[in-house]
Amino acid sequence: MAENRSQPIVSRPVFRLGALTAAILGLFACLAFVGVFGQADGKSNRRVLLGATKNKVTPNCGTRATSRACIAEGKVTGFQVLQRGANGRNFVVPFNRGKVVAWSIQLSNPTRKASRRYGAAQRPYFNRLFGSPSRARISILRQVNNGPKFPPRYRLIRASGTQTLNSYFGTEVKFAIRPLNVIRGDIVALTIPTWAPAFWVPRACNQDATGNYAVPATCARAQRFNTWRGSRAPGKCIIKTDAFDRPNEALQKSRPQQKVNSTKRYGCYYDGGRLLYKATVVAR
Repeated sequence: MAENRSQPIVSRPVFRLGALTAAILGLFACLAFVGVFGQADGKSNRRVLLGATKNKVTPNCGTRATSRACIAEGKVTGFQVLQRGANGRNFVVPFNRGKVVAWSIQLSNPTRKASRRYGAAQRPYFNRLFGSPSRARISILRQVNNGPKFPPRYRLIRASGTQTLNSYFGTEVKFAIRPLNVIRGDIVALTIPTWAPAFWVPRACNQDATGNYAVPATCARAQRFNTWRGSRAPGKCIIKTDAFDRPNEALQKSRPQQKVNSTKRYGCYYDGGRLLYKATVVAR
C-alpha cells in the first residue's frame, strides 16, 4: 500500500499473538464484455457475488476523496478477509463446484498533474513507484495444508486475463471472462502486477508525520472489521519510500503470485483497508 505524500509512507500490518501475520478473455471464445458496474448481483442458491457488502465505500485518491490520504496498492496478490457489512470471509467460494464468470473493480481517478488545490500529482507518482500502466486480474487460490501452517501458503490454481485499467479510472467496471472452475473453499484474489487505485482507507485512519491517527477510536473500528492478506513475505510487510520516493527493501521484493501451480506464502495480514473488487460465481 503506497501513499502519495512527501513523508515516508507505511503499509500497516496487523500484529496478533505477538507475531506479524501479515493491488481479458471473453465469456465466449474471444468475445469480451466490459461495462460500468451498476447494482450488485443478488444472492441465490446458484449464484453469489463475492465481495458484496452493505457498507459502501469509495476508493482513495482523485478529486473526490480529498479528505483521505491518497493510497493505492501495487505489486501484490491479495484478498479481502473481512469487510464491514458482510458476514465472514466473503471471498471464499461457497459451492462444491462452480465457475467464476465475471469480476469487477472500483477505481478512483488519480490526478495527472500537481495543483494547489489537490497537491502532488498522483498518477505519475504511482507509475514511478510500481510501473505503468495500471493493471489487474483475478486469481484462484487454494490453501496448501501440508507443511508449515504459519503463515498460510496458497497455490495459484488459475487466473483470468490481465486488464489495463487506466481508461476505466473513476468508474466501477465489470469484466466478463472465460469461466474459471472453482471448488468449495477456493479463494478469489486480486492480482496487481503494477498498481491499481482500488483501495479504501477511511479518513479516520489518516496519519500525521508522527504516525498518529486522525480519529483513533473510529480508525480502530475500521481496523477491526476490514482486514486483508497479501502475498508478501513475513517481516516484509511494511512497505515505504523515503523523501526521494525511493522504495525500501520490502517494496523492492514485493511480488504478486503469477505462475499457475506455484505456491507462495501470504505472510502479511493488514487491517483498516479494503481491496475494492468483486467476483461473480455460479454453481455447476
